[in-house]
Amino acid sequence: MYILLSFLSTLAVFITVNGNECTVENNIKNDCGYEGVTQTSCEAKGCCWSQVNDNSTPWCYDATGVTSPGYELVDGKMTTTSTGYKGTLQRVTTSNKHKYYGEDIDTLTVELLLEDSDYIRMKIYATDGDNWEIPQSIVERPDQVNAIKTTLLNYDVTYTATPFTIQVTRKSDSKVIFSSSQELFYKSQYIEFTTLYDNSAKTYGLGESTRLNHALKTDNSIYTLWASDTPAAVQNVNLYSSFPIYLQMVDGSAHGGMMMNSNGMDIVLGATTLTYKMLGGIIDFYVFIGSTPIDVMAQYTSIVGRPTMQPYWAYGFHNCKYGYESISQVEDVVAGYASAGIPLDTQWLDIDYMQNYRDFTWDSKNFPISDVKSFVDTLHNNSQQFVTIVDPGIMIYDNYDAYTQGMKEDIFIKDITGEPYLGQVWPGPTYFPDFTHPKSTDYWTTQMQQFYDDVPVDGIWIDMNEVSNFCNDDGKGQTCVNSASDGCPSPGASQTDCCLVCTEVDATNTLDYPEYQINNNKGLLSVKTVSMSSTQYGNTTVYDTHNLYGLTEQIATNAALTTVRSKRPFLLTRSAFLSTGKHSAKWTGDNGKRYIVYVHELPNPIPTLH
Repeated sequence: MYILLSFLSTLAVFITVNGNECTVENNIKNDCGYEGVTQTSCEAKGCCWSQVNDNSTPWCYDATGVTSPGYELVDGKMTTTSTGYKGTLQRVTTSNKHKYYGEDIDTLTVELLLEDSDYIRMKIYATDGDNWEIPQSIVERPDQVNAIKTTLLNYDVTYTATPFTIQVTRKSDSKVIFSSSQELFYKSQYIEFTTLYDNSAKTYGLGESTRLNHALKTDNSIYTLWASDTPAAVQNVNLYSSFPIYLQMVDGSAHGGMMMNSNGMDIVLGATTLTYKMLGGIIDFYVFIGSTPIDVMAQYTSIVGRPTMQPYWAYGFHNCKYGYESISQVEDVVAGYASAGIPLDTQWLDIDYMQNYRDFTWDSKNFPISDVKSFVDTLHNNSQQFVTIVDPGIMIYDNYDAYTQGMKEDIFIKDITGEPYLGQVWPGPTYFPDFTHPKSTDYWTTQMQQFYDDVPVDGIWIDMNEVSNFCNDDGKGQTCVNSASDGCPSPGASQTDCCLVCTEVDATNTLDYPEYQINNNKGLLSVKTVSMSSTQYGNTTVYDTHNLYGLTEQIATNAALTTVRSKRPFLLTRSAFLSTGKHSAKWTGDNGKRYIVYVHELPNPIPTLH
């Protein structure tokens, strides 16, 4: 381990302040706004406002310009531990952003964990604080691993003591693949961590989003990670999943980085900088040395788990459509494939099959159990498979086992008042299972077993698990009630029209209204989802766990399918997070429709396909 010492250079800043009018050089303007900030809201925070015609200069900025906030290493060095190195960081000065995003945390703990010869893990967290970390039960990963001998490491690590920075160099070609900026902001609800890189680097990843470019734009574009029920046809915004991992190519070689953090975040890419702006948690950052893209992915999956093996039939041709009106219509579709000579391995069903859109039920009129089971038996006799959709929202409905058992086991997410959080999705008023609850997997398995006993499905498709909510339109619905006397939704109304009355209980709650606002495409964090002030098992807040909801449902569903079928499970999810591939396949949600027709030796006349 090498210790490098550096000294802060003096930065001359010339500022003129006259009321709300400020003059600060563009290259040292310190951003104190957020995407979409207005002049009124900017100046209300005591910041300066000046529109600039470029993509790199903030319009809302601090009057004092950039300082060198950062932290210094106490005693100038780190101590050796069984897992690597450990030290204490002390804040050097009050940061510019001190007055905007909460109180700076004065003392931090830093750990360099030498878990593997091909990656290094860095953790920075509040020494005396309640630090939210992604539990091992959700993302199982190496922990408390004895340090690899430095002679076996394929990288060198150096650090400066004042201000504290870290640098990682790949030994094979002496390339610097990670270099942290001296600027480090650390507050309970705002963490800013910047890495520096060569301006020739091409960066990939950081999603999920739909975009036409492969390499990410480096014009200070913002890539927001916040699970949102937003159609994938919408470009350049945050979508269903959150993957805080990137891969960079420099001079033909690859390396990567992963932030193991589930909180909402903006990632800002400049020409030579990548900045994480996170709403909480800790800095738990991995650097993968590569040096090929395959190497980076292998190093990543060595931590979060290798992609699950899919059943052989899952690689065949599948058919699915929303809007089937009856099981007889589905039978006609399957027969149409056969008559046209098109191999069909698997037939799927969307929510059409359910009784009033209730999970684990069958429409007694259009999809009676006896008829569906006979159809599935025919599929199986033809070596074909059957997959159905299941959503997480459980309808509030008497004599409905998924609801009554959920209430009995007390496994639903709680709102700010301690009552189950009331939302609305396809069936109407619903509660949402808390898949972090110790009893949730047994509960989900019981429901799946009863469902399977009626119809032996081969796989499950889980949807709406961001989690999606048709209500809470303004993001202020900390608690909701069903006040509709004539049914919810009302007769003739759309299933997606909110019929609940939602109320703001605490307008000062910093979970629903953090001071820093990420560039969520829907606005406030809670818009069209569960309120951030809601809680899960162990009084964990949805503010911390929102991006993990889809993953926790995948873990429970994978376990349930494995138990029920005693076979390798097939599972498809919409919302996902780091390690999803270990449990489930992933689909891209509602994407745009583009048709390409290839004509080659078609029979005449062409058979009609239903």
